[in-house]
Amino acid sequence: MTYRCQIKQPISEGTKVTEDQSVAMARTTKNSEIIQLAKQLKGTPWCEEYERMISGMLYNPLHPPLLAGRHRARCLLHKYNNLDPNSKPYDELMATQQEMLTDILGKVGPGTFIEPPFIPDYGCNVVIGENCFINFNCTILDTSLVIIGNRVQLVPNVSIYSAGHETSVLSRIKFVEFGDPVYIEDDAWIGGGSIVTKSIRPYAVAMGAPAKVVKKLQTVEEELADPNNAYRNMPDRQ
Repeated sequence: MTYRCQIKQPISEGTKVTEDQSVAMARTTKNSEIIQLAKQLKGTPWCEEYERMISGMLYNPLHPPLLAGRHRARCLLHKYNNLDPNSKPYDELMATQQEMLTDILGKVGPGTFIEPPFIPDYGCNVVIGENCFINFNCTILDTSLVIIGNRVQLVPNVSIYSAGHETSVLSRIKFVEFGDPVYIEDDAWIGGGSIVTKSIRPYAVAMGAPAKVVKKLQTVEEELADPNNAYRNMPDRQ
């Protein structure tokens, strides 16, 4: 798989939107692109309600395969978040954590590390690219897919929500929910305590609740071409 995360999804037919084109309500049709992406992921609780869920349609969160999927995540996360650091040397511990992450997440690239505690809802709907660092206490409600590109950094206490609810009280009584995918593209940086509910473009610094882009970073090529850049002559880390 190529871990480069590209946001090229226009708002599709069947999605109700407000004037500013932000998603306001659940979709009325399945999202074939998201479904095809999900077929590449590990551990998905595949069923009709799962397809509706990741597509952004109203779905039943109490459907047994979805309950089993969340239970699977809780079991794997209990082991990951409670791994005893005294049990083995740091290099063996990190190797064990990396192996656990490949079971928890739908896909994860090499060089990516997540500090525990880490709290995704399903885990299988999360894709993370190469050489990312996610600091302590990250929560991901991956009702739909959450796709994180390469070299992304998340400061402590970041939350990413692809889950949504109608404001209707009756919808809550009926136990129906919906989601909307979140993409965080390559080289983005998310500030501490941020709540990410919308997609973030590459080389963006985003922060706040909800997270908003506050700065556009130079590309790697631009930094290397800048004679005043303090990092360009440093040796690469192996």
